Amino acid sequence: MIRKKGLFIFVLVAMPALLFAQQINIDRVEPPFWWTGFSNPDVQLVVYGKDISNSRVSVNYPGVRMKQVIMVENPNYLFIDLEIGEDAQPGVVPITFREGRRTKVHEYRLHERQLSPNRQQGFDSSDLIYLVMPDRFANGDPSNDNIPGMLEQTDRSEPYGRHGGDLRGIINNLDYIQDLGMTAVWLNPVFENDMPPDYSVGAGFYHGYAATDMYKVDRRFGSNEEFLELVTSAQDRGMKVIMDMIHNHVGTHHWFIKDMPTSDWVHDQSKYGNTNYRTSTIMDPYASEADLNSTVKGWFVDEMPDLDQRNELLANYLIYNTIWWIEYSGIDGIRMDTHPYPYQDYMARWTRMVLEEFPYFNIVGEAWMPNVPTTAWWQYQSILSGDYDSYLPSVTDFPLFYALGQAFNEEPGWDTGLTRIYYVLSQDFLYTDPYLNVIFVDNHDLTRYATSVGEDPAKFKMGLALLYTTRGIPQIYYGTEIMMTGGGIDPNKRKDFPGGWAEDPINAFTPEGREALNEEWGRPVTGVYEFVRNLSHWRNGKEVIHTGYLTHFVPVDNVYVYFRWNEDETVMVLINGQEEEQTVETGRFSERMQGFARGREVISGAEIGDLTALRIPGRTAFIIELE
Repeated sequence: MIRKKGLFIFVLVAMPALLFAQQINIDRVEPPFWWTGFSNPDVQLVVYGKDISNSRVSVNYPGVRMKQVIMVENPNYLFIDLEIGEDAQPGVVPITFREGRRTKVHEYRLHERQLSPNRQQGFDSSDLIYLVMPDRFANGDPSNDNIPGMLEQTDRSEPYGRHGGDLRGIINNLDYIQDLGMTAVWLNPVFENDMPPDYSVGAGFYHGYAATDMYKVDRRFGSNEEFLELVTSAQDRGMKVIMDMIHNHVGTHHWFIKDMPTSDWVHDQSKYGNTNYRTSTIMDPYASEADLNSTVKGWFVDEMPDLDQRNELLANYLIYNTIWWIEYSGIDGIRMDTHPYPYQDYMARWTRMVLEEFPYFNIVGEAWMPNVPTTAWWQYQSILSGDYDSYLPSVTDFPLFYALGQAFNEEPGWDTGLTRIYYVLSQDFLYTDPYLNVIFVDNHDLTRYATSVGEDPAKFKMGLALLYTTRGIPQIYYGTEIMMTGGGIDPNKRKDFPGGWAEDPINAFTPEGREALNEEWGRPVTGVYEFVRNLSHWRNGKEVIHTGYLTHFVPVDNVYVYFRWNEDETVMVLINGQEEEQTVETGRFSERMQGFARGREVISGAEIGDLTALRIPGRTAFIIELE
């Protein structure tokens, strides 16, 4: 009797644990939900859980058909292809998993699509983009600085560490960004980057480019809901939001890297090493296979496994992730990091599928290429890429960036000084649409422009004047408007914006703070800020600058003259790169000046009653509205 009682007790205690151990476990289903009404009715779900592939799957919901279930070498994954028919209604789709007598029903929610395909998303040459690094701009919510369980906490004393900037800080300062004249905000990646710090080798993941979860905003930045609030708040003001994405690599601590679905999910670093960063190998007719493999298959850095998009399941995962974020958040555009590094056929497929669902969307690919031909090769329907069509609307204009960095710092010559700008723009015939190029003087990877021009306000203003008046979509890096400096190692290019933290002694978001920085930094911060702000608001109202024709003239004596014009208006720009004042006889420009007798100089507001000869002070830009 005692033994039976003991056995009875054992069974009562052990059975719940045994039953629990035998439950069907589902840790993740991604995308976490989907929508009706897409032009492409298909979506592929990734189901992750211990030995989930032992389950048989069924779906019973009107208008939804399970096309196939794909098992892979890792038993912890299933890939489920669903077809969402035109007659499918929003609701909860029961996905049933059965293994023997055990059953688990996952309730998968279908929403009604909110974004009409005709919605005017996108960004173009009418915009001014403000690039923000969330961790370094403003700390609006100190409560999320340190999250228990995450691998790195906040430490502002560590240059490579996390400093606590977040989405709330950006939301709180939208007034500032809009008042500055910016019409769009591009955020460096906000995905979870739960990576361990390793400051000894200069590794820091505050930048966001080592994702560990592509469906979740990093909790130190906020939440998915706060990102949605940021997008909505910006759009309510008539502003746009551009999201940074990365499909070349993720972080070593990404959940699917820790337990990869297939052995070909990432490239073999032991075979291909790290990338040579020579993206010209992609279109180089003489490139060796070894060099091309190093470019495409090599890892970006040791902490960022290089994804192999030839794997159809991985490619689908990335594509549906993108569509999910656009529909969920309503963003207006994407900046795709390291665009040339993944397989070009995959990048074309990704771009095409995104634009099929969101025809008015825009994507700019980071094409960090050395010259115009290798940059233009990446734009849609390029005359240079043969049968390959990238479908990519916009590219980053690094050739113009390089020219802007050199033009004001060297002696003028046949191909130096401001002639560099002329030569770069004279090759615009290679682009499908150069007006869609994103143009810039600096960004989060580059030496700040103020440092590039030796902290010289005159050179700085000439570069900004040219950026604002030539063709393309200007991008301004946070802090450029107050002439922030920095170069060398990355953290120096990504300093905290003064005033973004409550403990900061000077707040550059305010006029008083900018006045204080004049003395603190020994630079005319207030003057530069007003220059940028005034020029931004002027540009916002100038269709002739957004879409007007560009006619330029070969620089003479390091004076570069060009015109932006349409049927209604003409703007003349003169940039004197010399130290001394020069008088420019305007007869040479008669083809564009006929019928104009006077003008107004935009920067100074001065009226010009005689256009016959213009006296331009040394190292000065004149922007003249011709009348």
